[in-house]
Amino acid sequence: MKKMLIFICLAAIILIVPNMNVQAVTTSSTPYKTYTIGPKNRRIETQTAYEPAGYFDTAYSLSNPEDMYIKDDYMYIADTGNHRILKVDQNNQSEIIVDGLNTPTGVHVDDSGNIFVADKGDRVVYKYDALGVLIDTFGRPTEPIFGEQSPFVPLKVTVGPRDVMYVVGEGSTGGLIQLSYTGEFLSFFATNDTSMSWYQNVANYFGVEFAKNIPVSPTNVALDDLGSVYTVSHTKPDQLNKYNISSSVILSSTTENSLVSLTINDFENIFSLSSEGIISEYDSYGNLIFSFGGLDEGGRVLGLFVNPVDIAIDSNYHIYILDKGTNQIQILERSEFAAMVHQGLIDFKNGIYNIEQWEEVLRMNSVFALANSSIARALYRQTDYRGALEYYLIAYDRGGYSDAFWQIRYDWLQNYIGTLLIVMIAFIVLNKALKTVDAHYQIYEPIRVVKKRVNQVKIFQELSLLMLIFRHPLDTYYEIKHRHKASYLSANILYVIIVILSIVSIYLTSFIFRTSDIESFNFFRHTALVLGLLILFIFSNYLISTLNDGEGWFKDIYISTAYAFAPYIIMTLPIVLVSNVLTQNELFIYNASLFIRNMWTGLLIVIMIKEIHNYSVSELIKNILLTIFTMVMIALMLFLIYLLTSQMFDYVTGIIREVLLR
Repeated sequence: MKKMLIFICLAAIILIVPNMNVQAVTTSSTPYKTYTIGPKNRRIETQTAYEPAGYFDTAYSLSNPEDMYIKDDYMYIADTGNHRILKVDQNNQSEIIVDGLNTPTGVHVDDSGNIFVADKGDRVVYKYDALGVLIDTFGRPTEPIFGEQSPFVPLKVTVGPRDVMYVVGEGSTGGLIQLSYTGEFLSFFATNDTSMSWYQNVANYFGVEFAKNIPVSPTNVALDDLGSVYTVSHTKPDQLNKYNISSSVILSSTTENSLVSLTINDFENIFSLSSEGIISEYDSYGNLIFSFGGLDEGGRVLGLFVNPVDIAIDSNYHIYILDKGTNQIQILERSEFAAMVHQGLIDFKNGIYNIEQWEEVLRMNSVFALANSSIARALYRQTDYRGALEYYLIAYDRGGYSDAFWQIRYDWLQNYIGTLLIVMIAFIVLNKALKTVDAHYQIYEPIRVVKKRVNQVKIFQELSLLMLIFRHPLDTYYEIKHRHKASYLSANILYVIIVILSIVSIYLTSFIFRTSDIESFNFFRHTALVLGLLILFIFSNYLISTLNDGEGWFKDIYISTAYAFAPYIIMTLPIVLVSNVLTQNELFIYNASLFIRNMWTGLLIVIMIKEIHNYSVSELIKNILLTIFTMVMIALMLFLIYLLTSQMFDYVTGIIREVLLR
């Protein structure tokens, strides 16, 4: 009976991972949380995607392993510390396929079964056949184009179409080293971009030389079934990049973690591994699906890692993590929820738009952004553009929303462009006809009488200066300062309009161009911020102008500043309305309109300061710089007062609470 129970337990353990033999799982709980992307690109917790399933038993002890590769469910391991390559089949039969190496840090197997080994110690790439017999050795390229000073210290290697090798070299700032099947140097591939800091750009402008920025060399490489090249590098912000055949980046992913490895499964999902033990899964569009994992703090917890260095996927979509810190390989098994998500992605790639399947995912997690995007893409393919628009909005997918809106706009124009042109022509003809009739019968006379009476009202006369400032800004400021053609009342009305327009622009700007979150928008905080900035500028400018012989009074600055915002007042609403008929393809129109509005407003403020205070150009520049400095100082002082007041309040309430408790 005892032997029968032992046999049943062993059988249950083996069945946990059908194709790989694992040791007993020490815990049934998942020691990490799984996150995905929800609405507004926020990370949210979701169902567990992969669960710890055990340790992969190689039958040989590993020592400082650096790399592994799975081919046809055979695992090849670069057992660096033991100077060998191990091969393990699905029945856990292990063998030393290559021995006597120096420092093997990378291993790859091509479609013919040939084994490629990057040996960092020997500074070569070895090529073996499926039995481990050495076929060829690829050392440092001798072609002049490679460069005499270029290092050749292979760390990782992979092989693509036409047996082209891509070698990750230590210190290879030119990118991946691309070699032909004979070892001939072809080119550097996937070179990382460099950028100069603001300080370096300014110094360069004045002729101050700095050491040149050197590109960061890639740290790992992988290829998908189509031959696209993926790299990870210790760069900011885009550490994971996908390149086409011309070495141009076609997909990037931003992460705060330090990536060390990546792999791609058979339906082009991308898996990355960071030195912090975080595993991230992306779809083929670069959208984050799942992120989970972490570092082991010393408790030897299954599912956490000490020094993870590589990641691999088998045909059953189990994840294998090579942990150099423990000399072990952990297995993570795909959950039913992840399998459901994957099946939806596979179906979509095969042209099957199973909306019900994604709705089931949403029933399990209603804010799963990928599900909403996938439903939207399915509806888009089915030409249900309005339905797609709704789901793109939920998923916060601006690109998809723009594409669906473009189709809706195109269909509307096709249906109504003729009617629209007829209405416009009819309006123009009717307007000219009415003007002709008015010339003979004065039909517009009542309107002219009302307009004349309105223009005699003082407040309307003051507000009419708003249009004059576009044509004659100097005359407008002269009228305000010397003839007192504007008052506090008209300025206050304009400031109220400015606040209202700033709120309207947040609510009514198209989703495609909106930068603010409406759900978290606070009306009172926004109003206080806008008015606070205006008052801060007016007070700071008056203070500096008083100390620097400015001729303008506080009233002049207060009123003139309101009128200087004429471009903002006149242009904001049209820009907001136009944004609702534009797509991302017309982004330059929207940005150009904002640029013209803001620059025009800034120019009028500069002219206002000069004319109100009667400054020369040098005095104007000095005044502007000191005004900005004063605004910053006052803001910092108010912030410090706020902090001190908050601390004092907490201190007093703490004392009162302590007294009440006693």
